[in-house]
Amino acid sequence: MIRKQSLDTFAVTAMLILCSLWALQQIAIKAIIPDVPPFWQAGIRSLGAAIVIAGWFRYARLTWTRGLFWPGLLVGTLFSAEFGLLYVSLGYTDAARAALLLYTAPFVVAMGAHFLMPGERLSIAGWIGIVIAFIGTGLVLRASVSVDSQKFFGDACALGAGILWGLTTLAIRMTGLAQAPASQTLLYQLAVSAVLLTAAAFLFEGPPVMPGSLMAWSSLAYQTVIVAALSFLAWFALIARYSATKLSVFTFLTPLLAALAGIVLLGERIDGHHVLALVCIVAGIVVVNIYGHRRAPAGGVREKP
Repeated sequence: MIRKQSLDTFAVTAMLILCSLWALQQIAIKAIIPDVPPFWQAGIRSLGAAIVIAGWFRYARLTWTRGLFWPGLLVGTLFSAEFGLLYVSLGYTDAARAALLLYTAPFVVAMGAHFLMPGERLSIAGWIGIVIAFIGTGLVLRASVSVDSQKFFGDACALGAGILWGLTTLAIRMTGLAQAPASQTLLYQLAVSAVLLTAAAFLFEGPPVMPGSLMAWSSLAYQTVIVAALSFLAWFALIARYSATKLSVFTFLTPLLAALAGIVLLGERIDGHHVLALVCIVAGIVVVNIYGHRRAPAGGVREKP
């Protein structure tokens, strides 16, 4: 396939759709927590999506890269902890706040790559972007700790999920998974997390209860098939044809759209601290993605939440 050096109308439109789907995931999770507890949601999502991706791998006749069991187990474990924290966080804090804190992950990747990966040095602009984003993160946590200890706990879990997302990305880029098919890496994450998150669900939430509403079934189907499976197959197809760095700039839209969806669909309210934090983190994402490195970063691909 011929790679395009610039984004055309198709790529921009596709990224707008994908960012919208990823933003709505937090809304879908939070809306049904009273019917389906967080760990059960996460376990069902991973199991269902793993089945879909395994079917795709077989249908597309992709070649399975051998010798990656231990790296696969590592990223699958990190992925499990990440999504466990994300789902738990949405039982305590707003979807908009959780999405905002989750998207601190690119800054963890940028800092980790700066110290661990030769040729991935951050520029001065990149460090400025990270500082701006961390100011935004501090504003979110400061606002929650002064208002509600439960909301602060939820915010802390969401921030932990963002950090784990960044560590997972670094683990992929620093192991043989960076050269494996992207769908194989995703399958490792989903298969391992299906086991670990389901075990956590039995341990902390008891036996599964059949969802009792159409909304619950619709949310689970959306999280599993649309987001965890189809949207990331579409993402992999895009990065095979276009620059991953240029496409990643669009990630700033996800927390923005999540905040808007939380207000419109869940009736969430945001204050001045949240607005300022949103501006800081979005600005940091844009600066780090466009101006942050002395050269364009290269590496593996992983799933986005």
